[in-house]
Amino acid sequence: MQPYDIVTIRLFVAVAKAGSIAGAARQQHIAASAVSHRIHELELATGTKLLNRLPRGVELTAAGRVFMERGICILDELRDLDNDLKQFAEGGRGIVRVAAATTAITSRLSDILKDFIDGNPDITVDLIELYSNEAADALRQGECEIALVTDMCDLAGLQTCHFSSDAVWVIGPSEHPLFKKRDAQGAISFADAMQYEVISLHQGGALDELVLAAAKKLGSPLKRALRVSRNDSLRRLVEAGLGIGFLRESNARPYLSGFALEGAPLSDKWAKRELKIAWLKGATLDPATKRFRDFLSQKTA
Repeated sequence: MQPYDIVTIRLFVAVAKAGSIAGAARQQHIAASAVSHRIHELELATGTKLLNRLPRGVELTAAGRVFMERGICILDELRDLDNDLKQFAEGGRGIVRVAAATTAITSRLSDILKDFIDGNPDITVDLIELYSNEAADALRQGECEIALVTDMCDLAGLQTCHFSSDAVWVIGPSEHPLFKKRDAQGAISFADAMQYEVISLHQGGALDELVLAAAKKLGSPLKRALRVSRNDSLRRLVEAGLGIGFLRESNARPYLSGFALEGAPLSDKWAKRELKIAWLKGATLDPATKRFRDFLSQKTA
């Protein structure tokens, strides 16, 4: 065990800077006798004379100068350590693990994430892209602290708040007759869309299950034309005139101008969906993660 501690180092450095035990005692708000005793014990423990006591103060020995210089470095390191830990405690530093559905990334998350990282350069965001149900499972299994998921996935055991609206849209090739049936708000009913062949997306995925459930409720099975697993594949096949398709607004609206496509929101109540910010129910989030969650919530309020 070292024969000295942080208090002793701090007192010795104060004596060295003040040039006297009495002056250091006044600065440190401690009795001069206590300071003198500490230094005496330090010299005994190290077997080294560190100070020469003079009639009007003290003088450092060669060993004392080394102890003072190293002591100052130690105290500076401790101060830096305190500052670093304080930043972690206040949420200014840390690592935030996030699992996000593709639709969250392609809608609002990318821009919001840029703003957060620019404003919090000492916080690392570890982002992984998953399907919504996978992201929710990753949250439950402790693989992340925040998940951005669709409201269609299993949210059992999770606490959520709003992230963004992301309704279900129908898309079709340009001048498709379906889009002549828009209502006054520019929307199309699912029943009207069901009259045409559909290119299905992600069998077993949340959107696929939602569309199948709506079709079942209508008592009208989907007229499946083709099935794909990627949004861009669906858009290309729809553009080629092979059928219509259903996508989230975030995966439909931005692409209408770059493709020979038309699109419109579904007018049905079930199609008015949203994305959620999710975390484990009852979990205590670390300060950096809480800062990130609150930032997301404020940006999308």
